[in-house]
Amino acid sequence: MRETKIEKILKWEFESRKRRGSPKGELQRERFVHHLVALGDVKAESRILSIGCGTGYYELIVERYTNHLYCLDISRETLQICKGRKFENLIQASSFYLPFKSDVFDCVYALSLSPIGSGQANMYSRGRTIKEMKRVTKKDGKIIVGHPTTLWKQINGLLKYGNPDSDTFRVSSAREIRESYKQNGIAIQCSMVLPPIPYVILRRVNYLKIDKVLSRLLLGEIGPYLFVCGIK
Repeated sequence: MRETKIEKILKWEFESRKRRGSPKGELQRERFVHHLVALGDVKAESRILSIGCGTGYYELIVERYTNHLYCLDISRETLQICKGRKFENLIQASSFYLPFKSDVFDCVYALSLSPIGSGQANMYSRGRTIKEMKRVTKKDGKIIVGHPTTLWKQINGLLKYGNPDSDTFRVSSAREIRESYKQNGIAIQCSMVLPPIPYVILRRVNYLKIDKVLSRLLLGEIGPYLFVCGIK
């Protein structure tokens, strides 16, 4: 029998994240979400919007911190997977035109604002999405973008294609993300690099502190992952 699209997505998720089911993988996911929640000042009564939630891999942890999590994605299939994982408040829509009134969320985040496409398409989609994120966020609410950086793209290209310059998709630079914030009148409060840290170290230290220290030492282009947090 032919695989359905949902089955293919679940197979991809399993293959790409099977190592993340290990204690090391779970600790890395907890670390990632811990930073997101801290930057977004997420509380139990906060209204949170995840843009591009996918299969809800990170949202499974985010929902522990808030009673009001809204998950948006353009893919009907990934939202069906989210529904099977007991998520509520699922919305199928484009990030270009968010189907919400203005000023309704305390925190809006997008964990991968680097869509496939040409440079021009990428710049349009990034700017349009950030503009919409600002519109639906309350005054003094938090707007967070997380995205792979140049180093991540080079590692991915080297491992998959044997060429660090392989550009199968374009990764937005830290400078471009910050510029999109400024163009849309969003004040940048924090840019934090999340560098890879060996599991043996993560188990024994307060990784929030070590990430903050390393973030000050590294450039935004290094990473492999970067959070940019702003306020409306």
